[in-house]
Amino acid sequence: MNAEEGLAGGHVQLVDLAKRYGDSEAVCGIDLDIPPGEFFSLLGPSGCGKTTTLRMIAGFERPSGGRVMLDDRDVSDTPPNNRNVNTVFQSYALFSHLSVAENVAFGLRFTRSSREETRSRVEGALDLVQMGEFRDRKPQQRVALARALILNPSVLLLDEPLGALDAKLRKALQIELKAL
Repeated sequence: MNAEEGLAGGHVQLVDLAKRYGDSEAVCGIDLDIPPGEFFSLLGPSGCGKTTTLRMIAGFERPSGGRVMLDDRDVSDTPPNNRNVNTVFQSYALFSHLSVAENVAFGLRFTRSSREETRSRVEGALDLVQMGEFRDRKPQQRVALARALILNPSVLLLDEPLGALDAKLRKALQIELKAL
C-alpha cells in the first residue's frame, strides 16, 4: 500500500447525532456531512465528545438519538465488524504477544487473503509508516496505524494517533495520511 493507491471513498453523515449516559449528555445533536476523500478534524477541549462521536461512527457506541450514515446507508445499528471503518485510538489496542508484522496482519485473518497477499500488504503498510525494518519486533505506536490501513477502510478514524511520535515522523505521517 502506498499513498497513490489511496483508501476507498467513504461518505460520512451525522444527522442530529446524540449520546447520553444516564443524565449526562456526551454528544448533543451533531449534524455533519463529510464527503468521500475529505480529511476532517474534530477539535475541542477534553471531555467535549470527540472520542464518543468517533466511537459512534465506528460502531463501538450506539447513538441515543440521530443517525450515523455511511455512503448514504444508515449504520446506526450496524455492528463495527460490518462497517468498512477502521479506528486508531489513543490507547492503540495492540497485542503485546504478537510481533509488529503479526499485529498489522491481524485484520486480514478475517478476510480471504492468500499468504502471499497478506505478506505483500503487511510490507506495504509497514513501509507506509516507516517500520519495514521492525517487522519482527514487539509492537509500538505506528503499528496501530499500519493495522488500521491494511484493510483499506472507506473511513479511517484517528483519535490522536500521532501524539506520541517525534516531530519529524509526525509530519511525515501527516503528509502520507493526507495523500491517502
